[in-house]
Amino acid sequence: MKVILRWFLPVAILWIAAGCSKERTLPTRLEFDAEWAAACYFGPDAQGSVDQYQLDLAQGRTDEDLTLISSGAVARLMLSAPVAEVIAFPNGHFFGSSHGEAPYTFDYGEVQEDKSIAGSYIGFCPKADQQVQLYPIEHGEVSVSIDDNGEYRIRVEVLAAQKTFVFEYRGEVPTADCS
Repeated sequence: MKVILRWFLPVAILWIAAGCSKERTLPTRLEFDAEWAAACYFGPDAQGSVDQYQLDLAQGRTDEDLTLISSGAVARLMLSAPVAEVIAFPNGHFFGSSHGEAPYTFDYGEVQEDKSIAGSYIGFCPKADQQVQLYPIEHGEVSVSIDDNGEYRIRVEVLAAQKTFVFEYRGEVPTADCS
């Protein structure tokens, strides 16, 4: 009996300790129904070959700088679209790129020396009392369509920090002229 208890007790303690761990891993796929979206038009690039836009989507409360002030997630995407005569967020299928601006692409994100992120990124805060984590986007695609009433349908599926982030949005996308 002592031999059985001597073997069983350490195994039981390890099993209980593993089950009581405070650290939980996040799922590898996180999906969000964005509550709002907005875009900024920056004008054509230096060569005049594409129009540049910034698309922001958010689930949760944010301040004016798109910083989460509650739990939730944000996506900031720097997109390039064909040159158009009007300033309106364009429809199309956009793919991530690290090779500069081409029509129907968006820039991948890159961590700078000062720890800021240039390009496209995801901001994620699983709980309101935690700090927002920013992750550069490494891969993905964005689908934008506009129905006859001018309502947008946007789907973003990107890879950042070894996780897939999916945002779905349906509604208006106000576009500000930031050129």
